[in-house]
Amino acid sequence: MEENTFNGSLRMQTKDGICLFRANLMVAFYGKRPFAEMVEGAAYCVDQYLKMIPKDAFSWSLIGSTADTNTPLGTKDIARCRAMLTVATAKRKDIHFRLHGHDAWGPDYSLIVGGLKLPSQRGFLDQTNGIECMFPVEFLSSYGEDAFVAMVMDMFEALQCDSGHAGIALVPGAPADFTEAGTHITPWLMRSHGLDIGLTMFVVNKLGDRCRGARWLTMLSNKLIGELGGRDKLAGKLIEGVTVVPGVHGLLIRAGHSPEIGDVDCNQTTPLLASVAHAIESVTRFHNKGMLQFFNDPEEMYRWERRFW
Repeated sequence: MEENTFNGSLRMQTKDGICLFRANLMVAFYGKRPFAEMVEGAAYCVDQYLKMIPKDAFSWSLIGSTADTNTPLGTKDIARCRAMLTVATAKRKDIHFRLHGHDAWGPDYSLIVGGLKLPSQRGFLDQTNGIECMFPVEFLSSYGEDAFVAMVMDMFEALQCDSGHAGIALVPGAPADFTEAGTHITPWLMRSHGLDIGLTMFVVNKLGDRCRGARWLTMLSNKLIGELGGRDKLAGKLIEGVTVVPGVHGLLIRAGHSPEIGDVDCNQTTPLLASVAHAIESVTRFHNKGMLQFFNDPEEMYRWERRFW
């Protein structure tokens, strides 16, 4: 892998040709309520995502809470997943499915829905529902930044969830290669602070109703905004270049027109993201050990979580 400044086309594979990790444009939403209270919004988000991507974008599926093996996409699998997203089904059972692009691991397009009948909170467990949409990085420029922001905000408002984020993420491939992937991902994360790590389904058991911190787009519910002292107080902490998109159920914070990536080796900082990170610190969940397997030790993970300080 070349050690050049991040250019959006980052991808690395194993000797067997399986994707070790790749850069994606990622959107993720989190909501702690029973999924039946969010499922109609989730169905809307799924429909919107499917309209945006190529009709042949998916080749693989993993359907059901106990499924652990990708299988070739069947002709009715997408319709089957969409049909799960009803209030009646969500009241009866947990809903989990994953639809992947042409690569089973490290795909260009990917959709993951993890909805819990009743998110649990006990001991170190503080569950939330998670929805994740992946695109190739170049999708952003072709679709348009402003249009993308409007789409993300529309989804967030439909879900009425606790938090969400969007930006460029390094997404690990096959679980069997996570440790090796981490040895390559972590240096990039430490170097380019605007890069995220694509681990939505690994953090949902500890996130609760908090947010994951500053990303290019950061969404917060009215509840979290209230904990920060209200919209005016929050906006007053943000520097020029960071804009706020208000909504009925919350707001979206946009750290620049395009994602701010940075490169500490070239003295390229990320002041917009740092401004957001400091402003929302008290509603951010740190020390989420769902990410730990990709770092050398807990201290390294904590340093990455606190990279804007």
